[in-house]
Amino acid sequence: MLHFIVALALATAARAGEPPADPAALAAEAVDANPAIDALENRVAQLDELADVAGIWPDPVFALEASNLPVGDWGLGDHMMAGLQFRVQQTIPAPGVTGLRREVAEARREVASASLAEARLQLARAVETAYWRLALVRRLRVITAEHVEITDQLLGAVRARYETGGAGQHALVRLQVLRDRLIDDVHDFDRQDARLSAALREALHRPPDAEFATPDALVPVPLASTDAAEAVRSWLEAAREARPALAEQRAAEEAAKLEARLARVDARPDLTVWGGYRLRTVDTPTDPGTDLVSIGLAVPLSFVQSARLGRGREAAALEAAAAAKSRQDSVLDGISADLQTAWADWRRAVDKVAAYDGDLIPGARRALDATLADYRVGKAPFESLYEAELQLLELQRARDAAAAETHIQEAVVRALVGQAAGTGENR
Repeated sequence: MLHFIVALALATAARAGEPPADPAALAAEAVDANPAIDALENRVAQLDELADVAGIWPDPVFALEASNLPVGDWGLGDHMMAGLQFRVQQTIPAPGVTGLRREVAEARREVASASLAEARLQLARAVETAYWRLALVRRLRVITAEHVEITDQLLGAVRARYETGGAGQHALVRLQVLRDRLIDDVHDFDRQDARLSAALREALHRPPDAEFATPDALVPVPLASTDAAEAVRSWLEAAREARPALAEQRAAEEAAKLEARLARVDARPDLTVWGGYRLRTVDTPTDPGTDLVSIGLAVPLSFVQSARLGRGREAAALEAAAAAKSRQDSVLDGISADLQTAWADWRRAVDKVAAYDGDLIPGARRALDATLADYRVGKAPFESLYEAELQLLELQRARDAAAAETHIQEAVVRALVGQAAGTGENR
C-alpha cells in the first residue's frame, strides 16, 4: 500500500512526461475566455455606443391641431376663428452642450476601458500565481513521497539495531509516526492540487476534467538588478506609464472636470423655436379665410434656479475630480510600497535558492548519509539520525518554495507595473 501511494504521487507529479504548460499562455487564455472579463468588455461596448449618440439634439416635434371649433359643431365650418394648425418645434441646446456631452461620454468610456485593462491584468496575475503554487504543491508532494521511502530505509536500519538490542522501541515508533505523517502530507498535497486546479479551470472557463502540467523542477527567476532603489525606481517609472489602475484614475479625473464644464454650460437656457401654418376654411365678405403662419421662440424663465443647480453640479464634479487625483496619488504610493516588498521577497528567494543549492542541501544529504552509516555501527545516536532526516526534508521543501516564490514575485511585479504576462521586461 505504501509503495502504491508513493508511486501514485510520483506519477501524478510527473504527468507522464507531458510538457509543462506555459503560465503566460494560460493567463492570456483566461483573459480571452473568462466570463467576468466578457461582462466588462460588454460594459465598455455599451459605453462606446452611448458615446456615439451623446451629442445628438432632441427630436423635433410635429403637431397637428384643429383649433377653435364651435362647441356642439366640432367642425371647421365657416367660423372665423376655426382652423387647422400645423406646427414644427425644435429645442436647441445651449452652445457647447452637445460637444461636452459627447466628451463626457467618451471620458466615461475611457474610465471603463482602463478598469477592464486592470481586471485583465489582475486576472492574469491570479492565474500565474495559482499555476506556480500548483507547481510548488506538486514538487512538495514529490519531495514528501521521496522522504517516505527514505524513512522506510531508516526504519530498516533502526529495526536491525532493535533486533540486536542496540536501539529502543521508541526509535521505531518515532520513525513510524514520521512516515505516517509524511503519507498524510501527500494526501494534503493532493487536496491542494485539486483546489488549485479547480481555481485555474474556473479562471480559464475550462471543463472539470481539464489538467495542467507543471515542471518537474523549479528553476528560480533571477533579478537583473541587485540594487533595490534602482530596480524600484525603474519599475515605478514603467508603472506610471502602463498601469491601468493609474490610467483609470487619470481618466476619472478628466471625466469629472469635463462634467464640471458641462454643468456650467448646461445651466444656460435651451432655446425652443417653432413655426406654424394655419389652414383656414372661412370665406365671408369681411374675411376671405386667408391662411396664417406663425413663428415663435421660447426661453425658460428659471434663470436663478438653473444657475444655482449648475453651480452645485459644477462644484460636485470638481470635488469628484479632486478625489480622483487623490486616489491616483494613493494608488501610486501603494504601487511603490508593493514594488519594494516584491523586490525584497524576490531577492531573498533568489538568495535562498542559491544557498540551498550551493551548500545546505548537499551538506544535509552528506550529513544524513554519514549519520546513517554511523548509526548502523553504533557511533551515532538515534536523535542525530532523526534530526538529519527532518533537516534534509525541510531544506528541500524550503528550496522549492523559494524557487516558486521567484516566479510568483515576477508575476506580481508585472501586474504592479502594468505589463502583460510573458514580456519578461520586469527583471
